[in-house]
Amino acid sequence: MLRYIWSSSPGWTILNAALILIRGVLPLFLLYLVKLLVDEIQTVATGPNGEDAFNRLLGLLIIAAVVFLANALSASLGTLVRERQSFLISDYFDNLIHNKTTNIEYGYFEHPKYQNVFFRALNEASFRPSRIFYGIVGLLQNLITLIVMGGILLMVHWSISIVLLVVTLPVTAIRLRYARSLFSFKRKNTNRERKVNYYNRLLTSREFAKELRTFELGSLFRQRYHEIKDDWRQSQFRMLRSKTLREVAVQVLAAIAVFSVYGLIAFRAFQGQLSIGDVVLYFMALQRGYAYLQEFLGRISGLYEDSLFLNNLFEFLHLPEAQPTLEENEKVPFPARMKQGIRLDNVGFHYPSNDRWILRNVSFQINAGETVALVGANGTGKTTLVKLICGLYKPNEGKIYVDKHPIDHLKWKSRVDNISVIYQDFMLYNVTAKENIWFGNVRQQLSEKNIKDAANQAGINEVIEEFENGYNTTLGTLFDDSEQLSPGQWQRLALARSFFNQSQVVLLDEPTSSLDAFSEAKLLNYIKGITENRTALIISHRLSTIKMADRIVVLDGENVVETGHYRELMNMKGHFYKMVQSFSELGIIR
Repeated sequence: MLRYIWSSSPGWTILNAALILIRGVLPLFLLYLVKLLVDEIQTVATGPNGEDAFNRLLGLLIIAAVVFLANALSASLGTLVRERQSFLISDYFDNLIHNKTTNIEYGYFEHPKYQNVFFRALNEASFRPSRIFYGIVGLLQNLITLIVMGGILLMVHWSISIVLLVVTLPVTAIRLRYARSLFSFKRKNTNRERKVNYYNRLLTSREFAKELRTFELGSLFRQRYHEIKDDWRQSQFRMLRSKTLREVAVQVLAAIAVFSVYGLIAFRAFQGQLSIGDVVLYFMALQRGYAYLQEFLGRISGLYEDSLFLNNLFEFLHLPEAQPTLEENEKVPFPARMKQGIRLDNVGFHYPSNDRWILRNVSFQINAGETVALVGANGTGKTTLVKLICGLYKPNEGKIYVDKHPIDHLKWKSRVDNISVIYQDFMLYNVTAKENIWFGNVRQQLSEKNIKDAANQAGINEVIEEFENGYNTTLGTLFDDSEQLSPGQWQRLALARSFFNQSQVVLLDEPTSSLDAFSEAKLLNYIKGITENRTALIISHRLSTIKMADRIVVLDGENVVETGHYRELMNMKGHFYKMVQSFSELGIIR
C-alpha cells in the first residue's frame, strides 16, 4: 500500500512525513512547558516576587504560546495536506480501476462469479485507500508521541509503560479477531449483499419505476429487501455484540490498572518525591499516553481490517487481462480495402460459466461488399457471433478471418476503425446529441458537417434541429436542460453513430426493432445506401430487413443449416421457409 501512496504523490508524501514528525513532537513540548509553568508559578507564589522570577514566568508563557500556535497551525496545514493527498490517492486508484475495467476481457462482465469480485472491489475502492492513508498518518504520529510519553513515564517507574501496554493488548487482539471474522463474513455473503443492493435499485432507479407502479411491485420488493437485509444485518450484529462484550470485560481491568498507576504517582508526591509540576506532567502523560496507546493499537486493528478488505480490490486488479496471440507491433493493419471479406472457419464458442456450446462448427463467408442477413430462433447465438467478430470474445474453436488474416492478428485500433456495430442493447449516452454521434469513432475529428450527414442518414437530424440548442442539447433525463428521445429516436441516434464511422464492415443487431413501420421503411433506404459499398451483417426478425440482404445465413441449434437468397431458401421449403411461415402466422415477422 505504501508503494501505491508514494506512486500517487511522492512530493506530498514527503511533506506529509515532515508534518507527521512535527505534529508528533509538538504536543510533548507543550506538555513539558506546562510542567515548567506549574513549577514556576509555585515558585513565584511561595517565594519572593522578584523581577527575575516574573520574567522567567513571562518567557515560559511566550514560549508556550508560540508552541501552541505552531501546533495549531501545523494541525490546519496537516489537514490541508492530508486532504490534498487523499484526493490524489483516490484519483490514482480510480485510474487503476478504470484502466482495468477497460482492458480485462469482456467475458468477465457476463460471468456470475466475477460479479461478486467486481462488487467487493468497487465497494472497497470508494473509501479504503484513503482510510488506510489516514490510518498510516495517524499511526506514525501516535508512534512518535508514544515513544516520548513512554520515556516520561519511565521516570516514574519502569513498569508503568509495560502495564499500559499489557492492559491494552487484549482489546487489540479482540478487534483483530473481529476484523478477520467480518472479512470472512462479508466474502461469504457478497451474493446476499448484492441482492440487497439489487432490490434497492429496483425500488429507487428510474429504469424500474414504470413497471414497479404498473404491476404494483413496490410492496413485494420492499418485503424482499428487508427480509434479506435484516437476516444479513442480524448475523453481523451478533458478531459485533460478541466483540463488544469481550471489550467491556477487558476495559474494566484496564481501568483498574490505570488508576493504580495514578495512585502510585499520588503516593510518591505525598512522600515529597515529586513536585506539583511533576505530578501534573505525569498525570497528563499517563492520561494522554493511555489515550494515545489505545488510539495507536486501535489504528493497527483498523489498518489490519482495511488491509484485509483491500485484498478485494487487489483481487480485482490482478484479474488476468486478455493475452493477445501476437504482440501489437507484430500485428498487421486491417486491409485498406477488403478483397475476400470475412470468413468463419469451424467457429465454436461457449461461455466461460458453462460448457454448453452456443455455436459449433459454424462456417460461412461474408464476401467483400456483400450484405448478409443472419437469421434464426432466439438463443441460436446470433448476437454472440457479432461479439466474436467485434473481438469481445475469442472463439473456443476455429478461426475468423479478414481476407487471409486471422482477425486476432489485426491491430486493435485498426479493427475498431473498420468494424462498426450497433448492438441490440445499445447505450443511451446522457451527453450532447453531437457527442452521441461522435462516439461512433472518437479518433475522427468532431466535424459538424460529418455529424449532421450521419444524422441525416439515420433520419434523426430533424428531431435534433428542433431542440433549442440543436446538436449541443444534452439528451436523456439525468441532467438539467436535457431532452428525452423516444426509443425509436434513440435507435436512430445509435444508427447515426454507425454511419459516422466510415468503416468497411457494418454489423447491425436488430437495427429496426424499435421503429414504427413508416420509420422502418425510411431507415431501410438509408441502410441500403450505407451498405452499398460496405460489407454488412444484419441480424433481424423483420422480413422487410431480411429481404434487402444479398444472402441469408440460417442458424439452427449450434451451426449453419442453410444459406442462400430469400427466394432460393423459400423454394427449398427448409428451416428458413418454416421459420417464415410460423413467424408470419404469429405476426412476429413482417
